[in-house]
Amino acid sequence: MESQIYPSDKNFVFVDVETSDPVTNRICAIGVIIVRGGDEGTGYYTLIDPETHITFTYIHGITDADVKGAPTLERFWQTMEPLLPREYVFVAHNYRFDLGVMRTDLARFGATLQPAEVLDTMWVARDILYHFRTQRGDLRLNTLSERLGVQLFHHNAASDISATKQVLEKLLALGNRPITDFIRPCPSYPLP
Repeated sequence: MESQIYPSDKNFVFVDVETSDPVTNRICAIGVIIVRGGDEGTGYYTLIDPETHITFTYIHGITDADVKGAPTLERFWQTMEPLLPREYVFVAHNYRFDLGVMRTDLARFGATLQPAEVLDTMWVARDILYHFRTQRGDLRLNTLSERLGVQLFHHNAASDISATKQVLEKLLALGNRPITDFIRPCPSYPLP
């Protein structure tokens, strides 16, 4: 099944982040799945010390105490960046948020993130389930997961990224569409 969904000539990096607060918007947890050349995917998850107070605990449950001793984003990135394929499709549910936060937070220590292409599972759901704008529907990850029978512990980066990958695969199977229909060039400008 995997080889039918993920072409062997492309790499995909699924990313989900949880953030500390609405002001600094720093990463406090990250989930990553790398699908290289059509393989099944290798997953990574860690809490991140955002080096600021976490006020979004009510959303994701992560506290300042939870991240004590966790790697900073800079330390995590030193380990993660060499694992990323040279060229890849950045995949997320609402990619503008995850990619924008990643770019902003990485820029604090001079790192950059410039995937070759992007794919947003919201685009896939909008097209396959709601036929673009002819019908309106709920595109939230928890709603799509429930509708498609995907287990989700929402706002946990490990669970969110696993669900994002499963939702994508189920949507593509449901619509009998190739993943390449939904891949777009990655914008080089900062995302809001």
